[in-house]
Amino acid sequence: MASLSELSYLKKNLAGPILRVTNPREHTTEAILQSYFREILVMARAYTRPTVEFEDLVEEGLMGLLDAIKRWDPEKAGGNPSNFHNLAIVRIKSNMFEYLLANSTPYTTPNYMARAMLLLDQIRRLVEEYSAAEGAENAVRSFSCPEFEAALPKEVSARLHNAKVKLQNLAESSNKTYEEMVDNVQKVEKDILSYEAQIEEFEESPEVSAARKEFLDKVLGGLEAEARNVLLGLMQGKTLEEVGEEQGFTRERARQIKEETLRFLQKTRMFKDAMEE
Repeated sequence: MASLSELSYLKKNLAGPILRVTNPREHTTEAILQSYFREILVMARAYTRPTVEFEDLVEEGLMGLLDAIKRWDPEKAGGNPSNFHNLAIVRIKSNMFEYLLANSTPYTTPNYMARAMLLLDQIRRLVEEYSAAEGAENAVRSFSCPEFEAALPKEVSARLHNAKVKLQNLAESSNKTYEEMVDNVQKVEKDILSYEAQIEEFEESPEVSAARKEFLDKVLGGLEAEARNVLLGLMQGKTLEEVGEEQGFTRERARQIKEETLRFLQKTRMFKDAMEE
């Protein structure tokens, strides 16, 4: 077999008939890989993220299937024809999920951009408070908006001007205008939202759906309800803000719970334990 990272080779050579494997000893390893390859592609799409490559997840899934073939014990199967399939799905997803935990990284921005985002947020809030005033539609986008500022109380106008000056200074330090900096901040905000919400839609068989639920129950069953609900929400493609709103706390608290839980899971033998139970 060629290197597992050569996805084009795999797609060409591992697309085979779907077998009902009850005893992997009755089939060649290549035949089993061919039979499960389509399902592995579907599962990999579910876990793909901006920092986790689809091809790497496919490779991890194949390694998980090979592990299932190696682990299978006819004495533990008890004559149940679905036992190997369940074992295979859990090991495939275990490998993918372990890889996801080890390689997922948060969306990061340079310090100056984080500062610019905070300043633009201040400007937006001040403008939204007086959105009915003349010229409000351009007050965020343009550095100078005298007709709008004239309609504001002096104290509010001064705060707005101060925030805009700070944002303009940041822009000038990067050889940009105020308006260009606003455009850049808005683009970064869109990228962050896209990063948090990105999840590909896919179809899966009832067997895969059942195995997915079984896998998640084993992985997340030992967590406290708050941590479990945050991770489940994120796996369903919800943003940190949406998960926080559903659970009754802030986006930042949802992020903290996510990071703390992932760090905890990375230190456990949860996946091996799930197979040994």
